[in-house]
Parts: sequence; C-alpha cells; structure tokens
Amino acid sequence: MAHAMPSWFGFLALEADLAMTFIDCARLRTLRANPEGFGNSVNNARKALAEIQRGLVNPTARGLSGNEASFLERRSGEIESALVALTADKTRTNLVFASAISPNAPPSRM
Repeated sequence: MAHAMPSWFGFLALEADLAMTFIDCARLRTLRANPEGFGNSVNNARKALAEIQRGLVNPTARGLSGNEASFLERRSGEIESALVALTADKTRTNLVFASAISPNAPPSRM
C-alpha cells in the first residue's frame, strides 16, 4: 500500500517541531554540562529553521496558503527567540562556571 506524500506545509510544520525538540535537548545538555551535545542540538535546530525560512521565501510557489505561511512565520519567530535565549543562557552559564573555577576569570554580569 503506497503512502500519500505529505504536503509541503506538513513537512515544514514537522521541521518546526523538530527545531523545538532540538532546543529542548540543548537545554537538557546544558544542565548536564555536555557542550558537544549542546552544540549539535543548536546546529540541528538552526538547520531546521533555515529549511522553514527557505520554504517561506516564495510560499505560493510551494503551495502554502496564507494561513499556513502565517503559522510557519510565527513558529519561525518562536524558534529564533528560543535560540537567542538559549545561546545567551549558555554564554551566561559558561561565564559563571569559569569564574567559579578560575579566580582570574572576568566577573559575570547576571
């Protein structure tokens, strides 16, 4: 039995869900002090976001309705905000950790 090919909107909506899952994984990896895993998760979220943004360049050519494009634009903004907050939190965490183990490290601004 052949499966129907998913719509472009369905694919991009799945990319948005994946991006948020990768962001959640990055948050967990920060708490567990796993910088390599954190970096991989952030990069995967960025790749998913880039795919969504490419799909929104010319939404009508991709067969997206106005409502679908609006939904994806909103999700794209949520992902961008989450990535900015996540990387800012990671930078703050690294500064606090560095100052705790090195007396010569610059003080953190929290």
